[in-house]
Amino acid sequence: MADDQHIRSFDHWYGVRTSGHVELSETSFDPLRLKDATSYGPVNAWGLRKLLRILDLPASGAFVDLGCGLGRACLIAAEYGFERVTGVELAPELCKVARDNVAKCRIPRAGKPPINIIEGDVLHYCDYSVDDIFFIYRAFSLDFLLTVLAKLEARAAALKKPLTLIYTERLGWPQSECVSAIAKDGAFHKSYAGTIWGQAFFAYRCGEWL
Repeated sequence: MADDQHIRSFDHWYGVRTSGHVELSETSFDPLRLKDATSYGPVNAWGLRKLLRILDLPASGAFVDLGCGLGRACLIAAEYGFERVTGVELAPELCKVARDNVAKCRIPRAGKPPINIIEGDVLHYCDYSVDDIFFIYRAFSLDFLLTVLAKLEARAAALKKPLTLIYTERLGWPQSECVSAIAKDGAFHKSYAGTIWGQAFFAYRCGEWL
């Protein structure tokens, strides 16, 4: 891929290890859950950074990466200046590396609150989340994603506040069914769609009717 050099350069500049792809079957990830998940791959940092500027999201918001892997998106969110940043990951090995990355990253504010890496189930987390911005990098099966969407819609209604969903996939991969599934979900209204540094980004708002 043409953007590989930019993906790796993030690790070089910020002193972390977030590059490379990890098959969850090679970790102690619950084997019964493998059908719901894919592999870990890093988002293009420069692309996500630019997207956040385009969306102009309020820094007072709380950001969560559902299926955070090695924590790259969380580091970019902290650099952006969100009030609170959370990463949720079920694989213990990936959580450990993500926490190490948070501790040693040279991005301002990284390694300090508000970045919190949680080893846990995304579905359970969504039941109690009070976050404003939800980030997903093609981490789940279609059925699992549909369950996540239903839970996010329920949280927006329960909290009586809108939320933002950012979904991304890497160009060059066959587009998953997830993009069309979100588009068909009447609760999520597209606010952005575009390609940045080899990454396809989609942003949606949920709960605007509240």
